[in-house]
Amino acid sequence: MQTNRLFDIIYILLNQERITAKDLSARCEVSIRTIYRDIDRISQAGIPIYTQKGAGGGVGLLSDFVLNKVLLDQKERETILQALETMAAVNIETTNVDVLQKLSAFFGKISEPWLAIDLSTWYETSDQCFDLWKHAIFDTKRVRFNYFNSKGDISTREVEPMQLVFKSMNWYLKGYCLTKSDFRLFKLSRMTSLIISSQQFTRREMVTTTRPFVDSREIETVHLVMEVAAAVGYRVYDDFPLDSIRKLASGHLLVDGEFPKGKWLISYILSLGEAAKVISPTSLKKELVEKVESMRQLYHEQTND
Repeated sequence: MQTNRLFDIIYILLNQERITAKDLSARCEVSIRTIYRDIDRISQAGIPIYTQKGAGGGVGLLSDFVLNKVLLDQKERETILQALETMAAVNIETTNVDVLQKLSAFFGKISEPWLAIDLSTWYETSDQCFDLWKHAIFDTKRVRFNYFNSKGDISTREVEPMQLVFKSMNWYLKGYCLTKSDFRLFKLSRMTSLIISSQQFTRREMVTTTRPFVDSREIETVHLVMEVAAAVGYRVYDDFPLDSIRKLASGHLLVDGEFPKGKWLISYILSLGEAAKVISPTSLKKELVEKVESMRQLYHEQTND
């Protein structure tokens, strides 16, 4: 408790040039006598703290204390602060905000963060889950959970968690799957019944690729050429890379590029309704026709009941 109070006094003095012992005692919730004893201890630790009597006096630190204590140049200090600002913006945990404030004071720079991120949709239901993952990764604890794959099949997985990855508005776990004996990516929203075991593991060297956030297995792609009405162009710009989009003379957009193959592509194109027309490949057009026909049959049967 005493050590925490000594640090608090230092941080207060780093943020303001001078403060009275009375104000310090109020902020630390101790007597003025205790504050003076703390000042002596801080001084004995080699920190240049001083007291000044009279009007405008109080307790302070020598003005060059911050720069003399930090063996980093301005660019390095800014880089550290920017990294912490990013973590604080993601709101990983409140202690990061405390660290940011303290290091900002040490570096002699208090400013508004340059980055603001709102992940409220994910965090509304997953604060505790996120914290569990963080501790499992840092404490190298194996985890077990039920997982739904893209085909809707469910299986139980035991994994050595390595990283949490945020990509394309979704959170993923990257880890070594003991069930499959390989590194895998797991979408957090597809997990249920998460259990963190007491069994620790030795971290394996992760497979390094030019695309670090994809599964180690080869991803099958399809060359898609699709014409999209301008009315839903915002979705195209949201979901496809700019170099794959071209504006036509008609005002429509032409999407032309290689994209991951799978049910998501069928669902995405169908969600555009009549605003999208697939030009190629023929195989994809056939899949769309089959899906639409299946849906037509489903609703036709329901309306005839």
